[in-house]
Amino acid sequence: MATTITKEDFAKNKVLRKHSQRSRDVARALDAKTDVLPHARVFTSVQFQEFVTELTPKRFELLRLAIKRRRSINDLASAAHREPSAVSRDVAKLQKLGLVRVDLVPNPGHGQMKMVTPVATRISIDADLQVA
Repeated sequence: MATTITKEDFAKNKVLRKHSQRSRDVARALDAKTDVLPHARVFTSVQFQEFVTELTPKRFELLRLAIKRRRSINDLASAAHREPSAVSRDVAKLQKLGLVRVDLVPNPGHGQMKMVTPVATRISIDADLQVA
């Protein structure tokens, strides 16, 4: 039996209202061509195993710092109280996982610097642990 959802249902139901708001937020971000989309990153089961082994506490901290604002490798290293070379390696792992984007930008008088931008503000994991 099919259920019809009306506009009034969205106004009355908190879950539907929240879903609708998130959809509008993503649409506005796409229209504005923002660096970060307000959506969840979805992983397949194969990616999930790599994800849980590669997202160490130190890398999660870098991701959390990058979500606050776009940062350079040196800025992340300073904020995390770590060496820039170690942060650079960890950012490369986060980039490989698809959690951040790294852009080379001009650094006047000093060549270029890497700027780290998260690709999403939320990570959602839905894992089916049953054996196929």
